[in-house]
Formats: sequence, C-alpha cells, structure tokens
Amino acid sequence: MVSLLKSGVERLTSRIRRKSQVNEVSRTRHITVIDEIGMTKSMPATKTQFEWRVNRTLDEAPVVFLGLGPEPNKLPEWFDLPNEEIYYYLESQDFIDQVDGWEQLVPTNFERITPEEFTIESSSNAHVTRYLPVQKAFPSFFAPLTARLSLHSGTRPRLNKTVWLPTGDDDLLVKELAHAFRARGYSVTLIDHEALGKYPGSTLPDLLQQGVPDLFFSVNFKGLDHFGLGHAILREAGVQVAVWLVDNPFNILTTVKSAYWKDIRLFVTDHSFIGPLIEIEARWVTHLPLATSRDIFEASGTLPDHATGLEGHLIFVGRSRFPKMDQFFAGETIDSTDVDEVLSDSGSTRFDYHWWRERLGITPLWPGNQGRAVGAGTEFASHNWKRRCLESAGKVIIFGDDGWKGIKNADVRPFVDYYAHLPAIYRTAAVTLNVTGMQLPAGLTQRHFDVWCAGGFLITDAHPGLKIFPDELVAPVSFTRPDEIHDLVIRFREDTKAKQELRRAWQECIQQNHTYLNRVDTVLTALSL
Repeated sequence: MVSLLKSGVERLTSRIRRKSQVNEVSRTRHITVIDEIGMTKSMPATKTQFEWRVNRTLDEAPVVFLGLGPEPNKLPEWFDLPNEEIYYYLESQDFIDQVDGWEQLVPTNFERITPEEFTIESSSNAHVTRYLPVQKAFPSFFAPLTARLSLHSGTRPRLNKTVWLPTGDDDLLVKELAHAFRARGYSVTLIDHEALGKYPGSTLPDLLQQGVPDLFFSVNFKGLDHFGLGHAILREAGVQVAVWLVDNPFNILTTVKSAYWKDIRLFVTDHSFIGPLIEIEARWVTHLPLATSRDIFEASGTLPDHATGLEGHLIFVGRSRFPKMDQFFAGETIDSTDVDEVLSDSGSTRFDYHWWRERLGITPLWPGNQGRAVGAGTEFASHNWKRRCLESAGKVIIFGDDGWKGIKNADVRPFVDYYAHLPAIYRTAAVTLNVTGMQLPAGLTQRHFDVWCAGGFLITDAHPGLKIFPDELVAPVSFTRPDEIHDLVIRFREDTKAKQELRRAWQECIQQNHTYLNRVDTVLTALSL
C-alpha cells in the first residue's frame, strides 16, 4: 500500500450508508466453492456480505478489501467507489481458481497486495472491509489477516513467565496444571474458554493489550475457535500455543474446521496416535501421558456418607458412558456382523480404536465427521469390555451412574467428588479395579496414577500404555481376560507384606516420575521455555 486513498472518513461512511439503503433489484447470484477442508460453501454476490471497519481516527487512508466476493465488478456500484482512486485487496488463490473468469471481473483500479504487506501497522492505518463468506471457507489464508486487523498497532507489554490456561466450570486438570506451572515459577491466568472460543476477535485483543504471555496451553482445544482466528491472533502477538489432547484426538478434531491445528504444538496422552496424526500432516506431536498431583492425592480427602464399608472390598469408579454420547454419535450405526464379533469374543482381542479404524477402512479421519463411525464402534466395544470385566470381578462396589445397575454382585452408588472424596476412597478400599476404555488404545486413565499416589492398590487390564512403567510393577497387577480379575482380587484383598511392598514401590514410582510437575517439565523443555 504505497499511496493513500484521497477519501475522507465522512465521505466514505456516507457512501457505504447511502448504498446500503438501496434495494438490490437484481436476483442475488450464489456460486459455490469447495473450501479448504473439502466442504461445499455458498458465496453470495451481495453487498450485505461485506463488513466495513472504518478507522474514524484517520481522515485520509487506503481502503483494503479482504476478499472481493464472486462479482468484484459490482463493488464500485454497490459502494460508490470512484474509478480514479486506487483500492487494495487480498484474495485466496484457492477461491480465485474456482470462479470462472474472476480475474477479468476485477476493476482495473483494484490492486492486489500480498499478505506480507498487510501488517498490524498497515491495517491500523487503513479502512478495511471483509467479504465474510470467504473468511470461513479459507481460514488458513484469511485468519492471519483478520488477526492483524484485530490486534491494532501499539505496544503490548510482555508478561514475565506467564501461562494462560483456558478453563470452564468443573474442568479437571486445570487445577493440577495451574499448581504445577506455578511451582515452576510461572504466573498462571485462568481464562473463560467459552468467551475465547466464541468471540476471539474481540476477547483476545483486549486481553493481550494487558500483556502478552509466554504460553497459551489448551486442553482438547478449549479456548480455540473452530476456524483458527484465536490461534492466529495469539501467534501474531508472539504467544506460543500448545494443545494437550487428553482424549481421542480424532473425536476432538471433528469440531475443527481449519487446517491451523497442523501447525500447533500438540501433546497426546496416547502415543499410538502420533503416527496417524503425522499421516495427516500434523507437524509437531509429543507424548505426554496423564499424571497425578501429590498435593491432592497423597494425604487428602474424606469419605462421603455413601462410601461406608469399603474395607476389604473391591471398588470401581467411572461412568458407563461419556456425557452426550448419543448426541455425539447421532446417526452412526454399527454393522451387526461387527457387533456379533465383539459380543462373542472371549476377551483375547482388544477392539480398540485402531481395530475399528482398520475394520471400517475409513480414511482420512480428518477433515469431516466420517471418523465418528470409528468412534461409535469403539465406544460400543468399550462399554461391552467394561461390563464384562465388572460382571467377572465378583462382589464390587461401583461409584458411578445408573447405567451400571443390573450387573451381578454390584453395589452401585452415586458419584463422588474427585478432589474431596476420591483420595480417601482409594486409600480405604482393599483393591481398585481399572478397566481402560478402547478410545485410547495406548492411553492411561487418572486411576493409573491417582490410586497409587493416594496409597491405594490398583489392578488393571493390560495394554500398550502401561509400558511407561517398569515391567516388574505391571506384571503382578494386570490382567488380559475378564476371568482373571477375581483371582487378582483374592490375591490382593488382604494387606499382606508382599502387597505392602508392591504398593510402596508403585507409590514411589508414581510420585517420583509421574506427577503433573513432571509433565509440566516436559512441556517447558519441549517448548524451550
């Protein structure tokens, strides 16, 4: 943008206002394009799809279009733009290539500029209009431009050793992560993830004006919008962005509508997803298992009124299904042949996510929602596996939901508070049973860490995720088939010397190597912070 448009603010705004009041007598033309993730998007040719941001602090300034729409030849008429003045624009080449003859429709006094020329400073010294439909069709191109427009020029102070954690009500892990980052000398700011996700263009610039943190650390993309504008704003401001995927990455990615996630520093609790993510062009993925917090689980917690009679007994804590499961997998069906195979298996096969992915042959798993079919089959197999294990365990006290009722020899009780009650429950029960869901083939649960930290005793199904622990600790407490569970319970129900020694060894292993302090150290090292 070399020259200035010789048009004052009042003249410009009056043109926009006047022309916006004129009714469009011609029928609006809608063309469709394939967006950057392969979805069909409509591109209406109408002036109402343009959003103007007029800088009222400037009398004379360039006019820059972020997208011209499918009929750029209509812009001078719609907005009363004089032919003798120069206008600037940026456009996605992927959009241009899909509109026949588009370049011939661009008025001769419109000059295309590069993204590098549209800086935070230059955007702050211009009047900018955005063609809205194209912004979400090609967000990898337009999100950085809108980010620069949203930030404005000016000084943003750099905060010293600061981490932002987006969070919501009752979010697990945030309390543990905040404590661990603070213990490593970082200031931690908790930010409402809903506001960040819904209104990144207004929420983030205001927050950044108060100071720029070193790290924005999201769990499961919380606080990041679907189209990547929030990520672009943070990057433009010089913030490192990292996402910890604590659940199945491909179930989470169904909500992401832009390829921006491929550039993010990703951490995964399940190392078996590193390869599949790299296959679809993730550029940076690191293994970061779950962990525990000694401050919460080592010596805290009280028993609630409905947790009596645990001494000498086996317990299980967990949901029968994850919240809003039916809504998430709505419309997905499982082939009866696959159902029969899962139900008839003796327990020798783990029908985990990777098994279903291979069985259904669905590729790629992103973009789009086709991967939900894999998740639906996996969730069916998970529920069947957990129920079979519980039915084979003998007498068991279950803290969970009504979905577990009807299991033979099960005493089903209401949920307990994770922080207030679980440490004491794990410590009091003779044995805690863990049954790992199939969504994370090599993932661990909180129980793998919390039970031992609290001074409890865990038995668990065997799977690849346990390889982060010494074999001599894993072998005595793991089972591969449901019919092995009852014998393990009998062996460890009494507090023998052998059990005490094994529990002590596990507790030392967890507390030394698998706390959230250890995990934060991994994050800080990996990000060179």
